[in-house]
Amino acid sequence: MILAKKKEPTVTSPEIQEDVSRDAIATTFQNAMASHLRSHVPGTNINEQTFLASDYLNQFHELVMLLEALPVDPSTFASDLHQWNALDYEEHFSRSKLSNKDLAIAAYRRAPANVRDKFDSAVARLQGEALRLVAAVGQSLDSQNDLAMTCSGATSRLRVLIDDANAIANGHPSADDEGKDVRPSQITIDTLFRLRKR
Repeated sequence: MILAKKKEPTVTSPEIQEDVSRDAIATTFQNAMASHLRSHVPGTNINEQTFLASDYLNQFHELVMLLEALPVDPSTFASDLHQWNALDYEEHFSRSKLSNKDLAIAAYRRAPANVRDKFDSAVARLQGEALRLVAAVGQSLDSQNDLAMTCSGATSRLRVLIDDANAIANGHPSADDEGKDVRPSQITIDTLFRLRKR
């Protein structure tokens, strides 16, 4: 005779019965990761609010210095100009000798989405203009007068775009502008472009 297996009483706690969505779990995990990263940020070059490091922009500051030196001694700096190329954020830090480069990359990946989107857009504009200016200056290397003028205009435009990206990395733009693309320096950029075309 086979006895029916006695069912064990099921004991469920309120926590087990609670319906937790995958989105809630993901959000909790992301918040925990952000808190963990934030605890390691103080004392580094990474902004505690944006999770971005403005050190990334050093490659563009170096380009500005190169463009300032180029008219003085084109033969010395021409090869540096031709070799210059923009690196993306993660590639820049992976090649860096900074002790906290891995933290900088991890923090960038966890940066608030709206901040990172603005920063990435600003960097895309900066990279595109930098590469265009490098090509334009390269074509002016044969004329000392044109070279000086071209380099002067190029450094002015790059500084504006660098300042824009730097402001975002350091948390200066309001995160509550509700999607408004408020960019006071755009007026300066447009003015410079008009002057260049005259």
